[in-house]
Amino acid sequence: MYVRCVEDSVLTGQAVLRSLHTLLKSGFQPDVVVFHAGSGLGLFLRDLLPKAKLIGYFEWYFHASTSRYLFAKFELDQQLGVGIRNLPIEHELLLADHCIVPTQWQFSQFPLLLQQKLSVLFDGIDTRFFHPRPAGPIAPLHLPLTERTEELVIEPSDSLLTYATRGMEPLRGFPEFMRFLPHLLGKNPNLKVVIAGDDRQAYSYAAPSHEGSWKRKLMHELGLFPGSERIFFCGSLPYQRYRELLWRSDLHCYFTRPYVTSWSLFEAVACKTPLCINLNGATELFRDRAHVVVDLDAPSSIQAAAIDQALAQPDVLQDVSAEFPVQFRLESCMSRWRRLLLEA
Repeated sequence: MYVRCVEDSVLTGQAVLRSLHTLLKSGFQPDVVVFHAGSGLGLFLRDLLPKAKLIGYFEWYFHASTSRYLFAKFELDQQLGVGIRNLPIEHELLLADHCIVPTQWQFSQFPLLLQQKLSVLFDGIDTRFFHPRPAGPIAPLHLPLTERTEELVIEPSDSLLTYATRGMEPLRGFPEFMRFLPHLLGKNPNLKVVIAGDDRQAYSYAAPSHEGSWKRKLMHELGLFPGSERIFFCGSLPYQRYRELLWRSDLHCYFTRPYVTSWSLFEAVACKTPLCINLNGATELFRDRAHVVVDLDAPSSIQAAAIDQALAQPDVLQDVSAEFPVQFRLESCMSRWRRLLLEA
């Protein structure tokens, strides 16, 4: 059990090795190789490319303290296995010439000894696309629905609470978000709730019932309640529609347990969407951009009351006038990436 992740990484590295060997025999000889670290892609690159510059992109270093929500049961075996999960990451970090980590929060997860090889360099948010809503009247928003043939129409007079995720799972606070809704929808007959994302687990564990679906489990748990018909699931949205959702949202919820911060939070900040977040290392960066802060471990009714107050008093959702941080803008990040590649 402990070494399964190591074996998977070795098998992945071997597959890369074989494919690369075929390319080398055809005359391909790269000067620089950029690889995504953590799953074994870079384990054997140095063996076939002794002179190439290797640039590793590192996302996470696993600790028991930040891994609880990756497992349904977090007993001793799971806790010990988390440390072994780092072995391929450590090996790839040692063999790379340049080691990149996207954010300071992710950088802080690595041991001090390994931090010496890491540089913080974000991917970049395209602020020419993700920018505040243009001035002018608010138009009706049309969205697809996963369980209905007709489109959802959000009228300008509607109050809109949104949540977006790659996967509906505990790691991203989906169960807690759903448990806020009976209180919110029951008190506000004008409120609509739009959930964008897929009914799957991107990182976390499956639900204990309903064939692993957290969406179905939570809908069953909550049952029918006043306003439940105003919960809408839109699936994964194309970027254009997703941006329109951020522009229209009266309050957008981004929740996460301590883990890699979703790029969707950066995108929402770039759009100056009113934000509700829970605070931990993954979200601390944007504490000053949040309009509402909740504690996922506090009683749902208390947290829902804070959200309800914000929605009921739009003036509480203060204008965040600060510009999107330069170090996360695409043009700034690409300039640094270009310099890194040219100097490698």
